[in-house]
Amino acid sequence: MLVRDLVTDPELRLELRVRGALDRPVRWVHTTEVADPARFLRGGEVVLTAGVWRDGGLGAGEFVDRIAAAGVAAIGYGLLPDAPEVPGEFLAAARRHALTCFVVPVEIPFVQITEAFVAAKRAEWEGPLRGHLAEYDAIVAALRRERGVHSVLRVLAKHLGLPVAVRTAAGLFGEPPEARHGVALVGDGLADAELLLPVPFAELDVRQRASVTQAMPFLALEIERVRALREMESRFAAELFEWIQAGGPQLPAVRSRLRSLGLPPDAEYAGLVVHGAAPEALAARLTEALHGTGICAVRGEEVLGLVAVDGDPDRQAAALHGALGDAGLGIGGPGPVDSLRASLLQAAHAVAALRGESGRLSYARLSSPTLLFAAQDPELLAATSRAVLGGVAEHDRRRGSELLPSLRVFLDCGGRWQEAAQSLHVHINTLRHRIGKVEELTGRSLGDTADRVDLYLALRALREH
Repeated sequence: MLVRDLVTDPELRLELRVRGALDRPVRWVHTTEVADPARFLRGGEVVLTAGVWRDGGLGAGEFVDRIAAAGVAAIGYGLLPDAPEVPGEFLAAARRHALTCFVVPVEIPFVQITEAFVAAKRAEWEGPLRGHLAEYDAIVAALRRERGVHSVLRVLAKHLGLPVAVRTAAGLFGEPPEARHGVALVGDGLADAELLLPVPFAELDVRQRASVTQAMPFLALEIERVRALREMESRFAAELFEWIQAGGPQLPAVRSRLRSLGLPPDAEYAGLVVHGAAPEALAARLTEALHGTGICAVRGEEVLGLVAVDGDPDRQAAALHGALGDAGLGIGGPGPVDSLRASLLQAAHAVAALRGESGRLSYARLSSPTLLFAAQDPELLAATSRAVLGGVAEHDRRRGSELLPSLRVFLDCGGRWQEAAQSLHVHINTLRHRIGKVEELTGRSLGDTADRVDLYLALRALREH
């Protein structure tokens, strides 16, 4: 409360006689009639007096001097029925000290002024508490609408006026601020969890620090709840994938488990297989990305999953892979529950074709038989290529000929002589001589379909490796 707030309170009807520092905070309201009140004052008080000290012979100016020396914020003179005027000396001394001075009407008791001050201070003291309770209620209401770390973070960010996030071993919750100052969360199993703030905690004001402190238990509780749910879902999901891989006899159990996990048993699903470092962390990120549209579980060094197909499967696959970071993702074909086993096999085949590299490969690309090369052992492919084309490659190396490039262009042109010769910038007879030499060295005839396929596949293996 400021001096201005007190002297302008309409219910008190105080009359301002000397305008001093009206913006000074009021520390307390003190009534005194002793001749030397300074020893009872600490500074910042509003002193109320009715001039009884004059009966002891103390002058009004000397009384004000002593009050001003104590560092009071203002002084009020109470009128009495038999003394309806303020002594001029009293007002003159207040002006000399630039001390705010007001007159209290006869009908206003000093206790009413004290009560007004106490009411104002109570409102000030209750303000932070009410704000604290309002924030608590806001977090509870948010969690009633939607459980989760994100709900708590949204409320906290609103009250702080700052972006916030939480980092755990399973990943990030919320949008992390550019500058990340961590505040550790306290709870069982939360040694690696922290709240990320854009400024150090010590630089927040008192209200902001209180908001952070209040949100901490809610964040810890939600993280622990999410972790417990994920552990339970992980066990259920592991059983689900065992049943899927068992095939037909377990289909009723698969449908029932999907339903218990909150997934529609009659939807179309695509199988997912993820390869990469730290499969537990990959499973956590995949679970977050699926956001209730699928399920996943760790099996050995890989993560198995399924996702309900909604719209463009390739768009869904791109979004999921974006959440996985540096990992390989294989996606099987979409279909009903009874085709999930085949979809997971397709996904496994697709991710194997990536050979541990980051990226994604969908079932659609498996329609090309040439992709079978990607699933073979590199040494086997190299040996196959050497067995078919080793003599041709050796001829090119020793004589500087261009038999292999000519064969590749010829096959790429579909066996059309003139088109291939033009692409190679050679005469057609030169090309015929080269192809004849290839046939001689390999024992294959390009006029024979099986031999042509052998040569094409050997070239492809050579190109791939």
